[in-house]
Amino acid sequence: MKLLVVSHNVLSLTDHNGKTLLSYFGGWEPSDLAQLYIQAKAPTLNNCGNYYRVTDKDMLKSIFTRKSGKSYGKADIKPDSDTPELSKLYENVYRIGSKRKPIMYFLRDLLWRMGNWNTGKLKKWVADFAPDAVYFASGGSSFTYRIALKIAKTCGCPLFISCFDDYYFTSPCKGYLGAGIAHKIFMRQVKKTMNYASCIFTICDKMREDYSKLFNKDCYTLHTASTVKEPFATDGQNKKISYIGNLELERHKQLIAIGKALKGFKDEGLPCSVDIYSGTTNPDILNLLTPENGVNFHGSIDADEVKKVMSESMLLIHTESFDQKMRLRTAYSVSTKIADSLASGICILAYGPKEVASVKYLRENAAAFCITDSNELESGLMQIISDGEKREQIAKSALYLAHKNHLPEKVQKVFYENIYKYTEAWRQNSIKPL
Repeated sequence: MKLLVVSHNVLSLTDHNGKTLLSYFGGWEPSDLAQLYIQAKAPTLNNCGNYYRVTDKDMLKSIFTRKSGKSYGKADIKPDSDTPELSKLYENVYRIGSKRKPIMYFLRDLLWRMGNWNTGKLKKWVADFAPDAVYFASGGSSFTYRIALKIAKTCGCPLFISCFDDYYFTSPCKGYLGAGIAHKIFMRQVKKTMNYASCIFTICDKMREDYSKLFNKDCYTLHTASTVKEPFATDGQNKKISYIGNLELERHKQLIAIGKALKGFKDEGLPCSVDIYSGTTNPDILNLLTPENGVNFHGSIDADEVKKVMSESMLLIHTESFDQKMRLRTAYSVSTKIADSLASGICILAYGPKEVASVKYLRENAAAFCITDSNELESGLMQIISDGEKREQIAKSALYLAHKNHLPEKVQKVFYENIYKYTEAWRQNSIKPL
């Protein structure tokens, strides 16, 4: 069965979203996969046989030229090319555009309406691949929903949608002028696309329950698959406290709070800072990640280095902001890095509101040491740092959860079996889109 993937991120071993996507396709032949994506990176993996990239930059140019996009075959894929193909100017434009304001969403959507993404070149690429189904990794931009729906309808095949964050119950630009109007326009396109979909995959059970009611669709929980095959062997002497991942949504503020608390400990031999590994280039964040704030910032690292850092750590941090606006944004989010942290055999420290999905998931399964009140940060840190047996106990519970929900073969089975089932039903005309 041939599957066309439509997403923002390209399949990747390092980018968290790209890595999550990659984890679903372990049982697929590369010749049966194709990906249309908009991220400004060249593909680096041969797990997929065909790639087609259309970026925001392409859209801007296409307003005048009516040409856009670039296809990549097997011979075009270079393993060492996984870097953004952006000038400094475009990096700054992207940073401005990433600010979640209604005007930015409107302007970007307008750009994709005015530009020509659906060129003859892309139509031929899709027709040559001839997908049996389209899989869409959804996000917060209207134009990606239009693209996925258009391609699925043109091919006359079923559409499957994954949801990783909540953009539907709460607008990401809530609090800004025009947020309500922008959200209504966005949801109008979302509902058109969801109505056509055969089923929806969600990142957690709470999202599955709520989205099945919201969209009146069959929904299935698709946990992130772990890439860590065996827990790391440690001698219990590690003193490093590490954070690996995204720093947006005010996570950097949480890490600074942890760093300052550690810096205040006077006992010799205790960790006195947080080591952060992230690819962020936001100067507003980077300027705060200093030793004075109890933080050592190391920049981005590759997949092998991630595992090395994990193996050298006493604690692996997962954190979400206590800010009310951020709580709404992360209510359904379960970080892609949690799967690997669970399987690592290293104790997880979760710091954030108890009601957000990721912290709730870890708490309910006793898979992390959870600090859910900022007033208890210092005492909680001292407790878990000083108790090696507690860390070992938590790590064992985390490993159990990893084997229960995050083994690649289990995740891939849920994904493949449902896509196959609904595609066969589509072929037999027993299921029709609304």
